[in-house]
Amino acid sequence: MNYNANTSGRQRYISNPPYEGQGFASTPKVPQVQGFSNYNAQPPYQNVNPLEQSVPNLGVLGQPMVQDMAMQYGQQLAGAGKTMLKKEVERFVPVSKLKYYFAVDTKYVVSKLMLLFFPFTHKDWSVKYEQDGPVQPRFEINAPDLYIPTMAYVTYVLVAGLVLGMQQRFSPEQIGILASSALAWCIVELAIYSCTLYIIQIETNLRTLDLLAYAGYKFVGTILSILVSLVGGKTSYYTCLIYANLALAFFWYEVLKSKF
Repeated sequence: MNYNANTSGRQRYISNPPYEGQGFASTPKVPQVQGFSNYNAQPPYQNVNPLEQSVPNLGVLGQPMVQDMAMQYGQQLAGAGKTMLKKEVERFVPVSKLKYYFAVDTKYVVSKLMLLFFPFTHKDWSVKYEQDGPVQPRFEINAPDLYIPTMAYVTYVLVAGLVLGMQQRFSPEQIGILASSALAWCIVELAIYSCTLYIIQIETNLRTLDLLAYAGYKFVGTILSILVSLVGGKTSYYTCLIYANLALAFFWYEVLKSKF
């Protein structure tokens, strides 16, 4: 930069103005600082996926072969646990035997209900057998089942609740007492049958679940008697109840006679 003194003693610029170009419209030069020479460059971390930074390096565990082996091992453990659980359940609840007593269809249910109400017309009371045991109930009307007793028990509780509601005596406590007492009487009845057979030492092929099924058929006649009483009163109730008990007694007699 050159300076020249004038006659007034002041100095002025004669060359090299402070900005390039003409006037002050030009953009001034920005000094370059060492280490930040390029201000337009993107920071190195903006091009990195943050999810990739959060996922740790699994090493050997990330290999597909190791993952397949771990999955197969987990499936084997699950299968072993399922088998063990099934064995423990079988110790207390014979699930495989219960499947036999619930192997029914609509035709069997209708035919069995007709047999319970009109057993006097039935002739053949024998039960057919296969190589591994008796024929399933849906193929043999004389075979005992637990489907009808179970549904009859639930229906009995509901119908009794309906009658209590019509008599303005319904309450959840009454329903609970009714259901538990009916179930308790079934257990007591089953215990009496089992003890009687054990004391008398009679050879029979009746099993405990067979006795439970025959004891549960009494709910069918009871339900019919309650429904008839809603229309005909107490007289029709006792008349229907007596007939249902006689029919059930005849049914038990023929069944037990064929079992001994």
